[in-house]
Amino acid sequence: MAITLDVNGAVATVTIDRPEKKNALDKPMRVELPRVFERIQDDVSIRAVVLTGGGTDFCAGADVREMGGGGIADGMARVEILHRIMRSVIHTDIPIVAAVRGVCVGAGWSMALACDYIVAAPDARFQFAFRHIGLAPDGGAVHLLSRNLGPIRAKALVYSGRFVSGEEAAALGLVSELAPAADVVNRAQALAADWADAATLSLRMSKRQFAAAETQSYEEALAAEMVMQPLMVRSDDFQEGTGAFKDRRKPVFRGQ
Repeated sequence: MAITLDVNGAVATVTIDRPEKKNALDKPMRVELPRVFERIQDDVSIRAVVLTGGGTDFCAGADVREMGGGGIADGMARVEILHRIMRSVIHTDIPIVAAVRGVCVGAGWSMALACDYIVAAPDARFQFAFRHIGLAPDGGAVHLLSRNLGPIRAKALVYSGRFVSGEEAAALGLVSELAPAADVVNRAQALAADWADAATLSLRMSKRQFAAAETQSYEEALAAEMVMQPLMVRSDDFQEGTGAFKDRRKPVFRGQ
């Protein structure tokens, strides 16, 4: 299988590993990816995730050679499989960092945007190329790009179908930080390790707040805090964090 899952301590690394095809997603890979993220979601010992690609690229999107053919039902089934991938990434409620080198196209870029943090090489190449093959955007591309960039600039990228370098993506606010290509994965691993050592419940609840904020009013956000914060005060991590502060020592969080 061209999707690998490696767990080192509390950090899981998911690798899209089909480098000879720039990690383009064929059907077995599209089926396996959500299963991997569901396993991560169900494993309480995993506290942070790195998503990357094998070789020198992140992901060239869906395998174009498998597109088309069949009827409407077959087309709908293919899109639904893609949607399972996106939902599994975006609904994993622990922090995910994407480590992006080389090409990051179509569904690959959507997956990266669905993560919480993107470390990219300056010469990484991002693209939504749907216009070049006569398709409408999928994988939540328009939603994710508009959410992060605003509709005016998002339209410019989708309508042109042009490549965006890692350096330009960082300037646009679509990349969290840049690192040399040789250091991208190591930097992502270091970030994930730092998150895994943190108060996991705090980060999980923060992630849920960010997700809810897209559709909440300010008053609804405050109402959610009224439910969430009293529960957090009862967590072991809160007791450890406040105890360590009083004792002037480094906290040791267990994610509970």
